Order: sequence, then structure tokens, then C-alpha cells
Amino acid sequence: MDTIGARHLAARLRAGVPVGTTIVLEHGSAESGLEAGDRGVVEEITPEGIVVEWERGFSLRIDPDQMPYQALAAV
Repeated sequence: MDTIGARHLAARLRAGVPVGTTIVLEHGSAESGLEAGDRGVVEEITPEGIVVEWERGFSLRIDPDQMPYQALAAV
């Protein structure tokens, strides 16, 4: 595996959720404008963080180490 592939694999493992998962934030962030309880769908996982399409109508990348979240069970 090349270094880029290894970085992407590490990012997916760090995220702990696959693309398409709905997540809910445990804590908000004043810088991002996100609040605890905000929900969104994971659109992409990169070495820089996960890109989420938030229910409030925008897409934003978050760092899973800095903004804890939980995956919602599929219905």
C-alpha cells in the first residue's frame, strides 16, 4: 500500500463510521457554528477529516478527534 492509501485507510479507521452514516454531534463548536445535537450524513472521509452534509443545509468538514459524534442506528 502506498502512503496515500495508508493515510486514507487511517482516516477511515479514525472516523469510525462509513460514508452514508447519519451522525449526531455530542458537542458544538463556536468556530464552526455547529451545536450539540446537530445531525448530518457522512459524505466523504479524508485524511483532513470527515465531510458531512448537515441537516441545516450546508456541508462542512469536521475533525473526528476534535468534535465527538455518535452514529445513529439505521432505521
